[in-house]
Amino acid sequence: MIYGDRIRQARELSGFTQEELAIKVDASQSTIARIENDSLCPSEELLKAIARQTGFLPSFFEQEPIGDFSEGSLIYRSHSLSSQEEAKTYQYAKIIYEQARKMAMAYSLSPHRLPAIDKEEPANAARIVRTSFGLSPDTPIRNLTKIVENNGIILLTLPLVSTNLDAFSTWAELDCQRPVIAIPLNKPTDRLRFSLGHEIGHLVLHRPIKSNLRVVDKEADRFASEFLLPEIAMRRELLTPVNLTSIAKLKPRWGASMQALIYSARYLGIITERQFRYLFHQMGVRGWLKQEPTNLDLPAEKPQSVRRMAETLYKDIDEFAVDMHMEKDTAMKLLFMARASST
Repeated sequence: MIYGDRIRQARELSGFTQEELAIKVDASQSTIARIENDSLCPSEELLKAIARQTGFLPSFFEQEPIGDFSEGSLIYRSHSLSSQEEAKTYQYAKIIYEQARKMAMAYSLSPHRLPAIDKEEPANAARIVRTSFGLSPDTPIRNLTKIVENNGIILLTLPLVSTNLDAFSTWAELDCQRPVIAIPLNKPTDRLRFSLGHEIGHLVLHRPIKSNLRVVDKEADRFASEFLLPEIAMRRELLTPVNLTSIAKLKPRWGASMQALIYSARYLGIITERQFRYLFHQMGVRGWLKQEPTNLDLPAEKPQSVRRMAETLYKDIDEFAVDMHMEKDTAMKLLFMARASST
């Protein structure tokens, strides 16, 4: 049996529209659409052509699709992504998740420690999660990716499909309902850390979505700010006069961008709206809104757990490729992402 959903997955991973794939395999767009909708079974010749163009083995299309990996918080980003970018990003995460899910069956995963929180203000929810993770209420979080993985959250690494996407998250079924966060490679560490905090906020606060998308994104931002920059510590360390020099000194200590620290200071009333605008103006004059001073760059934090599972279970890339029903070059790209996440 050929699954149309697998054809669509391979096509979107390759970045093709239905029309583009149709041209490459000498078929019509309506034929590809009917195959993807399970209303037409492709000939063996056409299936092999699709496999060649997308980098998968024909057997890939015979694998029953997984049905427990929702788009989750990706729907909050749809306004800033093209439909093609969104589709490719989602399919990358889905296939890497499928790989992780298969490997996880041979492992005893640590239980996740994300508490069930209902009707809680975002900042207080962040304090609860800190406690659940065994973190102190008022000190910096060192190596957040390691903390997240140690607390049972699965981190998937993605190629940089879109500069507008920092991360997305969902709840998926592995050994239990387990939180999963997909993060693009090659983002600055301060941006990555805030994105992780933001996605943990979505996982905790918005299951399911109960407000409009703009509101839930603001709530996730507030969660991330308190999670990384606790109010009790910021009132102690953001001493007046707050200026770019004092903010810069706090960035390496707290692992947060200067912009995030300035936003925190405004939200907590440590600086006025006028001071906030002045500081951001000064950041803009120096070009720091696009790139903060490189001497303040934070050490890279890279996920490890999925890579370690792959290196333990597969002796070489050929074995990995066969198990994933991919051409070797396609498998190399996925495995490269896993390895790149540790370098």
